[in-house]
Amino acid sequence: MEQLTILDRAIRLQKVELFSELDTELLALIGSVAEQIRVEAGDTLIAQGGSLDALYVVLAGSIQMRRDGKALFTVGRGDTIGNWALFDRQPSVVTAVAVEQTWLLQIDREAFYDLLADHPEMTRELFFALFKRVRSLLSLGINTPSNPAS
Repeated sequence: MEQLTILDRAIRLQKVELFSELDTELLALIGSVAEQIRVEAGDTLIAQGGSLDALYVVLAGSIQMRRDGKALFTVGRGDTIGNWALFDRQPSVVTAVAVEQTWLLQIDREAFYDLLADHPEMTRELFFALFKRVRSLLSLGINTPSNPAS
């Protein structure tokens, strides 16, 4: 896969829920710190219980998510891994293994924090996006009937 330009990275990042409300300029800033990486089939990207300090966007290929050695699901092009890794320092609850040669955008937490420090307007927009996501998750819980047996 050819190296993506910063604009191409910004376009891919716009599809990530966390970044979907950001304008092109802010997306380009994030794209400038997003590193394009490749993992080979069978390689472990993230180990269960290990440090998770980056968000990944799958550009091509697929990654299988496993817990305790059991396959849970597979993510592919356009999907993200480590959605909360930019904000949460907890160890990974899953192992992520490449099913095939896979290309990803990797946004390192520390590089992301440096961007936030230099661009407070980005912090504000991300807070709006995070709270929108939390509200949507809460509404799912509110709309789900409770179990009468509990």
